[in-house]
Amino acid sequence: MPISLLDCPQDWPPENKAFPLREIDIRITDDAAVDLKPFDGAVEANWAQEKAANPHLFNGRLVTLNQVDLCDGAVRARGQIVPYAYHLWWRKQPEAPPTFHSFAMPVIQSADDAVIAIRMSSITANAGKVYCASGSLEEDDIVDGRIDIDANMAREVAEETGLALDEMEAGPDYYCARHGQIVMFYRFFRSALDADALMAKVHQHMRQDTEKEIDAVLAITSDNRDNFDYSHSMPPALDLIFGGRA
Repeated sequence: MPISLLDCPQDWPPENKAFPLREIDIRITDDAAVDLKPFDGAVEANWAQEKAANPHLFNGRLVTLNQVDLCDGAVRARGQIVPYAYHLWWRKQPEAPPTFHSFAMPVIQSADDAVIAIRMSSITANAGKVYCASGSLEEDDIVDGRIDIDANMAREVAEETGLALDEMEAGPDYYCARHGQIVMFYRFFRSALDADALMAKVHQHMRQDTEKEIDAVLAITSDNRDNFDYSHSMPPALDLIFGGRA
């Protein structure tokens, strides 16, 4: 029987703990859309403030989930298209509207067992945060009404780092974790290159990239894992690789 994350979060696995999935099925349908028009004024006012503080922001279109169910090891969700401005407003609310932010994070491991992560630059909405290259589910990720998780991961990694996931060995499993009303999906990728070689590739991309979304590439190991200011997406993945904290 499906377990609704909105209605029965206590019946899901604990927050910030990744668990394996056999399937991810996210469909974008108009008939399941939540009416967000009552928030338009507040969203627009907040966007004006955000844009004034950071003129580099772009009000693109992304996917927000309005129904998320866990059923027999599968996450089945419904979503709708919203402006990025909605997300920036939504994440500030002490009691957020009944929608969920979601993204897929490919976790790249080097041949010498480091996790390759990036630090977001000052022109982004997540300035200073460290996480594996990834981004929100977007309109471009919709194929025949469903989200293509792997296409999302490949695009985000290529845009932010210049690395190609199809040149790495993809792990067979997907994982999920939740943090409040944020739903995070993971897949692990192993490169034949060591950490120094991977970071050299990313540094080359950074020199040529006009977007300048990242300002550092980092190799995370069991020895230095506590040294960085992580986004909420990272601890569940690091716990799977290096072991959980007490």
